[in-house]
Amino acid sequence: MHCCGSHRLNCLLITLGLFISCSQGVEYITTCGLRCSQGLQWRSRNMTTRYHESGCHQQPSSMPSNIFEDLKILTVLKCMKERQCSLFLKVKGTLILNEHIRGVEICSSSTEDFSIQCITVKFNKHNYNEFIAQPVFVEYDCFSTSIAERSSVTIRTIPYYCGVDLQQEHRVEDCTDKDIGRNIPTCRVGKLDYVIEKKQKTLSVQVSDFLEDHAYHVRLCLKWIVCEDLRTSALIEVEDPKAVTLSYSYILPCLCIEGWSALPDARRIQVCPFKNYTEELWNDVTYNHILQELAWQLSCPFDVDVTLCSMDENNEHCIDVQDSLHKAPLQVTYSRIDPHPKLCMKFTTDKGSSVRCPFAYGYLPAWNMSVTGQLNKLQLTLFTQDKAEFKVALCNRTSANKCDPIEELYVTAGTVGAYSAVFNFPQEDCDSNICVQGWRTDVEYSARVQICGVFCKQNVTCVPSQFLWPMAITVILLITVTLVIFTGYLLFRALQWPNQKVFLYSSQLSGSIDIDVKGTSDLNILSSA
Repeated sequence: MHCCGSHRLNCLLITLGLFISCSQGVEYITTCGLRCSQGLQWRSRNMTTRYHESGCHQQPSSMPSNIFEDLKILTVLKCMKERQCSLFLKVKGTLILNEHIRGVEICSSSTEDFSIQCITVKFNKHNYNEFIAQPVFVEYDCFSTSIAERSSVTIRTIPYYCGVDLQQEHRVEDCTDKDIGRNIPTCRVGKLDYVIEKKQKTLSVQVSDFLEDHAYHVRLCLKWIVCEDLRTSALIEVEDPKAVTLSYSYILPCLCIEGWSALPDARRIQVCPFKNYTEELWNDVTYNHILQELAWQLSCPFDVDVTLCSMDENNEHCIDVQDSLHKAPLQVTYSRIDPHPKLCMKFTTDKGSSVRCPFAYGYLPAWNMSVTGQLNKLQLTLFTQDKAEFKVALCNRTSANKCDPIEELYVTAGTVGAYSAVFNFPQEDCDSNICVQGWRTDVEYSARVQICGVFCKQNVTCVPSQFLWPMAITVILLITVTLVIFTGYLLFRALQWPNQKVFLYSSQLSGSIDIDVKGTSDLNILSSA
């Protein structure tokens, strides 16, 4: 038989603990136990099952329905030494005592493993009548619990009357709570610092702020739903230096360093040194030339859309290939591919788009197309090394990544070598955004070779017809004026000829004859004699 201590004494005992946090959801205690209203005598028993499993009694008519006034639940820490604490639930129930009530039962059941902890408290009859119709409390703080555990706490009367109980849910704080994170050993995950050595493909890892009296695990893993082991790990013993070196084979944004103390159910910490290296995800594009399959596989969890696209004539923009989009795939395979240098794979995330062109280097194009523009004519030439079928069409480039179809020009069947065709093209249609697209139709996915603005590259061909006659007349006038000036110049030279001196040389005379023509018949003959 025991007598409960006062609530004031309880607060005094808590004050003597290692820490006090009255303003927080977590309190500190030095011992756990049962307490009740001062002067009320009781006896108790701990159980792992409920006291009344057989059923409930009908409530007496003289018994009020609102026996229980309140039920409070708190998380408490019981610390053996600094940063070495255990978690418990503190339950306090308040009820109006009645002559039909001989005690109470408090139970805590975990919603995770369905375990039950109960305590029964029976009141002593000697001073029982002194508390009839008075509020009394019963407080118990020895229900063991764990981090982030959800519990259902119930308080009932003894004997148990149907419907005379009170129930409440409680969730224990997790390691993000300041007090729990500092004092529960499994919450101390440690701190990982690292240095990347790209040439050696190693990570130098330094461990700090973990349980000094326990070993520590470090490993490399790929972080998906769980961190998948890569068979690269190290165990740091208590007496070892707190640094290890881990080797990696490739860079990925989900390649992480994971660390945890050598404790059962210890929390783990992960740091991912290459988390911003998302461009590395798009490099694993492969092509099987026998099966004509282009494939890519996601190496890390990432929200990405994949599509095929064709590079434009300046290799500045990649235009999507119709019906090739895959949204958020784990892997993609495109069959019956045309391995053209302009056929690429585009990866689009919330950060933008990245393009990979697996045939841009090391692959000679099996076919190509050229377009030349003449006056009102369009000459198109296809070159192919293999037997293939093609389609050619005009389109209007409305944006960098879009070209709306205008007119289909022609389809070729079984073309090998070079093939040319000439089409009418009115000059009023001359526009830098009018393009010619050519692609293969005997495969599932083909690059679309696009050539734009070739019709307007020659200024003469693209001059509007209303200006042609004035320009032609101007050119003819310029030629006529030039001929007149040149003819006049020749006549002027001919008229100036008599005023020149002419020297005649003879093979028989060693002298020279100087003839000075001045409009008279005088001749001066100079002889060597």
